[in-house]
Amino acid sequence: MLQDNRESISKKIGMDFEVVRIGIRDASKPRSLPASMFTQDLQSIVDDPNIDVVLELMGGVDPAGGLVEKALLNNKHVVTANKELIAKHGSRLVHLAKSRGLDLHFEAAVGGGIPLIQPLKHQLAGNSVLKMMGILNGTTNYILTQMQQEGSEFDVALAEAQAKGYAEADPTNDVDGFDTSYKVAILASIAFGRQVPMDGVYREGIRSITKLDIKYADLLGYCIKLLGIVEPTAPDRILARVHPTLIPKAHPLASVLGVYNALWLHGNFVGDVMFSGRGAGSDPTASAVVGDFIDVGRNILGGGAGSAIPYDSGMLTSPISDLKTSYYLRIHVQDRPKVLGVIATEFGNYDVSLAAMEMKTLDAGRGEIVFLTHPVREQSFRDSLVALQNSGTVETVCNWFRVEDSQ
Repeated sequence: MLQDNRESISKKIGMDFEVVRIGIRDASKPRSLPASMFTQDLQSIVDDPNIDVVLELMGGVDPAGGLVEKALLNNKHVVTANKELIAKHGSRLVHLAKSRGLDLHFEAAVGGGIPLIQPLKHQLAGNSVLKMMGILNGTTNYILTQMQQEGSEFDVALAEAQAKGYAEADPTNDVDGFDTSYKVAILASIAFGRQVPMDGVYREGIRSITKLDIKYADLLGYCIKLLGIVEPTAPDRILARVHPTLIPKAHPLASVLGVYNALWLHGNFVGDVMFSGRGAGSDPTASAVVGDFIDVGRNILGGGAGSAIPYDSGMLTSPISDLKTSYYLRIHVQDRPKVLGVIATEFGNYDVSLAAMEMKTLDAGRGEIVFLTHPVREQSFRDSLVALQNSGTVETVCNWFRVEDSQ
């Protein structure tokens, strides 16, 4: 991108630029640029006094974190796409950059080419964020789209995602929700002004979802997405969570398919806003990185202090047990008289009120029931599941998911 769009990028910055050196891991890999531009000595890049800006695209905390910190200590501006590093150490690094009059930008860390960080820092900064919900991982969204449209089971859809290069050989980071949790932590930290600790982000992945749950969700007017959700629970506290969620088909996020990402936000003055686009891949990431690079160049040309906006550490988070929402539940029961009465009684004992129900006979003496509840505290719902399992009527609690009805 820096090569192909060099002339227009230079005009937008207001001055020319030169790519001095590129740090690499594998020296044997064929490359189109001159060999003299590449080095495996990454330390030499952050120590070079002739380099003004470092672009970090390695990922992970070690060694990337030490290199980014050293670059800042050596008075270099930094642009990074490293979500894990920013999620875990962003507050400290941004404060370091600000204290030295430097830029530290990380638009590409969340949402690939979708502009999310800068709007939260600037255009939407005057709003109090009342809720954010995002599809922030293209791999899981592709898998769930295949399950929804093709009727595939999870393992089949995952194998197809791997065959197409959308999922790694080890898909843990994506399908177990780690990737989304890093991005949720970053967005929440920017929106609410304090770094969210990673152990304060509740996380579940998508391995438990079956095509049967997808089918029932569709029947009830919903689709299932892996969502990152953040909302304030008190003036100084938030609830941040990542988990499979039933969302109404009418919600804008429901139509985000395949490898696309999106963030839906509700602000107290702006109302509902949604950003969507390609959330991963080399080209969208390059777009965000180069956009940040242009911003850095303009700041250098202007001779002003860096535009890094620091945020403090120590965001307080609420536990998932405090959540109040609706739930989807699928159970197997003994098909005999008074079963529904027993279930209704157990639900009533824990203030669980039912909004919808679907039933079918499985075989002689067994049935399957799907419930949607009205909003109830999560701890009460979990307690009701234990009571159902001990009632002698419910054979299996097959699956349950949280439901979002935000419009």
